[in-house]
Amino acid sequence: MKFESGTILIVDDDPDYARLAQLLLARICPQLSSVALRSGRELISYLECQGGLSDATGSSYPILLLLDLMMPGMSGFDVLQWLRDHPPYHRIPVVVLTACGEIELAKRAYGLGARSFLTKPLGVKDFENMIHELEQWLPSEGVTTPQSARV
Repeated sequence: MKFESGTILIVDDDPDYARLAQLLLARICPQLSSVALRSGRELISYLECQGGLSDATGSSYPILLLLDLMMPGMSGFDVLQWLRDHPPYHRIPVVVLTACGEIELAKRAYGLGARSFLTKPLGVKDFENMIHELEQWLPSEGVTTPQSARV
């Protein structure tokens, strides 16, 4: 990938899956960092710089969000709606990763602003291929921060 730095957020209630994503991202894109969050509420706290998850300088503002749809409490759909309702966060590219590939779920996710809808890969090789496909959703010119996204 072509980026010097940036943070990819992984929001998934399955810690094993999130950890696998982090390990593969680190191997394929060592210049990028990743943060695993277990819920939509943790994501909001991160984005709003609450609870020590991020800092107000924007140094860990995400360049990409990998989002599970089926989470207890605040679902991925709820997260997409929250992002849509809270500028500048609606500009974060969101790639939905879900175990359920139903077309109606994909339509709903796209309608709420998701950039892509992918079924979670079953094996490590499939996961690696998916990580390589994510390159198209990363910004081509630097990292967007909350300050620059408000312009």
